[in-house]
Amino acid sequence: MRDVCIGSKFYRHTIWPHALGVAKSAKDFAETLGADLFVAQVGGLLHDIGAAKFGKDDHHITGVQLASPILLQCACPLEFIGVILSCIYSHRGSQNIPFQTQEAMCVAAADAKDHFDYVDELWLSHMRDLNTPTLFIFQELSDKLERDWKKTDPQIKVMLDGIYDRAKQRLVGIADGCIKPRERFYE
Repeated sequence: MRDVCIGSKFYRHTIWPHALGVAKSAKDFAETLGADLFVAQVGGLLHDIGAAKFGKDDHHITGVQLASPILLQCACPLEFIGVILSCIYSHRGSQNIPFQTQEAMCVAAADAKDHFDYVDELWLSHMRDLNTPTLFIFQELSDKLERDWKKTDPQIKVMLDGIYDRAKQRLVGIADGCIKPRERFYE
């Protein structure tokens, strides 16, 4: 997974730390909710593998296609593979795919949390296309944050303690030029 992320032509500098952050948060949420920690953590780690390899369009589908052989190759217990693939498939708020398991709910919420925590990275990744107007980027990211919040289960929302509102405020500050966006960079 790390090699796919580091070699990504789409999100080379951001997707590996994002995957690690989502895996950690998914495991934390799973522990609190009594879901399977292994499934949530692996689902979080692999949730964006399709985006790393092929870009964000339909990455929930390409991610399942890429993750299946990886899980088999790593000798993942067969009873977990389908559940992990379900986590990958249903993590996107823009697709409105119902969660089949608590672990999938944890991965989607962890993905949202990482977006809230690192809204600056979302901004910077969109700004790399210099032909995109700032107002368009602001609206697109505002919509993304809202979809992320809506996909987050109420049981997990109470654990996030104002993070969504802070992310929205930070996005406004970045768009207005009052806040310089910071980037989490790992290689």
